[in-house]
This record gives sequence, structure tokens and C-alpha cells, in this order.
Amino acid sequence: MIPPLKLKNDDEGNLADFGEASLQSDGETIQLASGKWHYIKRSVPWIVGCSILAYLVWSLDFYAFVDALARADVTRYILVLIVYVLLNFLVDAQNLYALLSLSHNGIPFRDSITIRGASYLLTIIDYNLGMGSVVYYLKQYKNILITFGTGLMIYSSFITHISLKLTALLGYIFTLDTPSPMLDKIALICAIWLAIDLMFIVFYKFIRSKPYFKKFKKFTFVKIFMDSPIRAYTLNIMYRCVFYFTSILFFFFAVKAFQMEIPFMAMMAYVPAILFVISIPISAFGLGTSQAAMLFLFKNYGSPSQILAFSLAYSASIILARGVVGAYYYSIITKRLSYKPKTGMTQESVP
Repeated sequence: MIPPLKLKNDDEGNLADFGEASLQSDGETIQLASGKWHYIKRSVPWIVGCSILAYLVWSLDFYAFVDALARADVTRYILVLIVYVLLNFLVDAQNLYALLSLSHNGIPFRDSITIRGASYLLTIIDYNLGMGSVVYYLKQYKNILITFGTGLMIYSSFITHISLKLTALLGYIFTLDTPSPMLDKIALICAIWLAIDLMFIVFYKFIRSKPYFKKFKKFTFVKIFMDSPIRAYTLNIMYRCVFYFTSILFFFFAVKAFQMEIPFMAMMAYVPAILFVISIPISAFGLGTSQAAMLFLFKNYGSPSQILAFSLAYSASIILARGVVGAYYYSIITKRLSYKPKTGMTQESVP
């Protein structure tokens, strides 16, 4: 059983924005709550995802689906998966390291690997719970206020969505020689949304010098957006684009194991759209929604059975692989927490 994450309430923040949190009367402890309501709340996305998935499987030719799974080159897929999971994880950890370094709250890279890895296990249960665990670990090992850590996660989420849209637009630009109404719509949506995001950045920079926004500027998450220089925005977006580029490479090579050939530039536009759908918190880990998105976007490159077989293999293998990575680093960080080091995770005496 995963133990609850607790810390003393020595600042004004809580983890309400990232995972359920509650103040307990004994020692003013902030804890990621685990009552019946929270179990139900976390079960709903899994129920929704499994329901969508069951409908998709039921609506297709089941025997053709089984045949597509049987014909898959499992060895090739596993090799591509292993390379992807390791590379993607290292880039993800680097993104956290860069985010903290640019905010002048840097930690050693090996610690960013451990923190990010440990959060994977909780992210499988609930995305917000995983983000809340990052805030908690930053508090434990860097003494970063929970309000500031939560603000950093909001900032990171903002950067993530900008990177997805920017990557999709770049893919669209490279596929202009092969017109596609679907890509046109994706590009238009991304361009409009990206323009809105840029307006928010300009707005935060504008209010920084305006005294009549005094009360608004007191919010920690607003201050992070205001104080972040353009260089920090640019670098974090670039690093996150590299993170998503690893996913594009994975999709490009992995679909070949299911006898599908999808142009790389088309993948540049489609994969960010799929990942964006996965990030919508209506199903657990994008289960069901990712399959629906792939069936829609890849329909010109394979049969529905092939696409569903690949998408199911993708969801199951990513959950399993990240679960293994998360369990490994969660065991490490739990062991370190039991030592309660005062100087952080870099302490040599801590295993």
C-alpha cells in the first residue's frame, strides 16, 4: 500500500491544486487525502476509460483485432519501447531540473531523476496526485514553499501545453506539400490556442509594472509567471518540445511493428494532438480516449483493428513500464524519507 505523503504546515500553502489535500487537526498536517470520496473520485476516470475502450473493441471485428495483435512484431515493439521509456524519462527529469534551475531553486540532476521517477507511480493512480508528490518532495529536499512548488507545477503545465501546440504546428508546416483537411483543422486550433497563450504571457509581463494590480500580483502562481524572464519561457518550451519529440520518434518506429507506415511529418502533427487528448482528465492515463484519437487520426494509414491493437499495446506497455520506473524510484525516495535527512537528497550517508 502506498503510504500517505505528509508534511508540517509551516507555510501558507496546500496541495489542493495538485491532488486532494486536507488539513488535519493533529499538528496541522497537510496530507494527500484518502477517504471514500477520493477513492470514488479516482475510480471514475478508470471506469470512463474502460467503458470507452470496451465500446471501441465491441464496435470492431473482434477476430480481426485479435489477428492484428497476433501479427505484431512483439520483439521490435519491446525494443523500441525500452529505448523510448529510458530516453523519455531522462528528458523528463532534465525538464524538471531545468525548470528549477531557471527559477533559482536548482537541485542536483540525480535528485531530479529520483523525484520525477517517484512521481510516475502516483501519476498512474491520478495525474494530479503525481504532480502533488513533486511539490511534496521539493518541500522535503529543497524546502521550497508548497505555494511556490504548486505555482511551479502550474507554470510547468502551461509550458507543456504551449510545447504540444508548437510541435503540432511545426509538423503541419512540414506537411504543407501534402494537403489534409484534418491537419488544417488541427493547425488552426493549435494556432488560435497558442496565440491565446502568448497573450497570457504578455499580460503577465504587462501587469508586473502596473500598481493597480497589486492584490492580484500577490498570488504566488501569478508572481512566477511575471518574474519568469522570456529566456526561461523559451528554454523551458524548447526542452519540453524535445520531450515530446521523443514520443513522436516512438510512434513513428512503433507503428511499424503493427504493419503500419505513417510519414514522420504526419506524426509531428498527429502525436501532439493525441498526447493532448490523453492529458484531458476524463479518463485514467488516457485509456479509451487515446484509442479513440488514434482511430480517428490514423484511419488513412491502417485498418481499425491494426490501429486499435497498436493503441492498446501503447497504453498497456506505457502504464507497465512507467509503473516499474515509478516503483523503483518510489522505493528509493521512501527509504530516504525514513532517514529524514536535513541536508537534502545529496547527503552521502543516505543510500
